[in-house]
Amino acid sequence: MTPQIILGILLAGLLSNNYPILYFLGTGAVVENERTAKRSLLLGLGTTIVMVLGTLVTWPIEHFLLHDMPYLRTLVFVAVLLVIVGVLHLIIKNSVEKFCHVDFVKFALNGAVLGLCIHNAHHSFGEALVTALGIGIGFMVAMTIFAGLYHRIDEESVPKAFRGFPINLLIAGMMALCFLAF
Repeated sequence: MTPQIILGILLAGLLSNNYPILYFLGTGAVVENERTAKRSLLLGLGTTIVMVLGTLVTWPIEHFLLHDMPYLRTLVFVAVLLVIVGVLHLIIKNSVEKFCHVDFVKFALNGAVLGLCIHNAHHSFGEALVTALGIGIGFMVAMTIFAGLYHRIDEESVPKAFRGFPINLLIAGMMALCFLAF
């Protein structure tokens, strides 16, 4: 892979292939409104790490074990991601708990992580890793921007019918239009 291809894949994952905004994968983690931009950045970083580690493990499983059994892909990938997140939780539990309480099962059951592992099965190994990194960074950017935008809203100026989840969906829709422009 040339540096131009790597940069193109990273930019596509960051802007034009942003999973939570444009593909509606993992949107629940983004639209959740009770966290700060700092906590969103930390959760996005954790999701990026899980995406890259998940791709490192699921790509060889797909190509060497499951290539003739695609009907087992989702079940096996969910199990593998749960194991990866469990091991990661044991390794970094104490250091992350100091910053914020993180529910590690959300990382494994995130639709963006599973969707990425399934979509990466069709790429080469290097492309799959770069795609995982780019989409993970795009996920982190979307979460951080959404948290920053949500905390700038004055709840009193929003009509009562749009408070809470409806305004979150409107923000996500406007972000989708912005990302789609790229």
